[in-house]
Amino acid sequence: MIDETRQLRWYLGLGLAFLAAAPLFMMTLLAYDAEAPDGAKVPVFVAGPVNLVGFALVLRSMLASDREVSARFLKLGAVVVLAGDVLLYSVRALAV
Repeated sequence: MIDETRQLRWYLGLGLAFLAAAPLFMMTLLAYDAEAPDGAKVPVFVAGPVNLVGFALVLRSMLASDREVSARFLKLGAVVVLAGDVLLYSVRALAV
């Protein structure tokens, strides 16, 4: 059976993987700067695992062969990634 939405889910997964990895990498670089304030590492330790779990769910959705399972993991991964990003930026705003 031909899966018409495979390419759409693949590109959406790539975009979500970028949204999970790029802000976390950026905040990590900011936190480990020599002139960073004391509370700059808190957002990375709080929201980092959430973004990594979202990244893993998105990758699992991209590699799933069944389209229903892939769509379910993609939805769950999108929610976790966006929640992790909101948590990352909100804790950064409160900590510094």
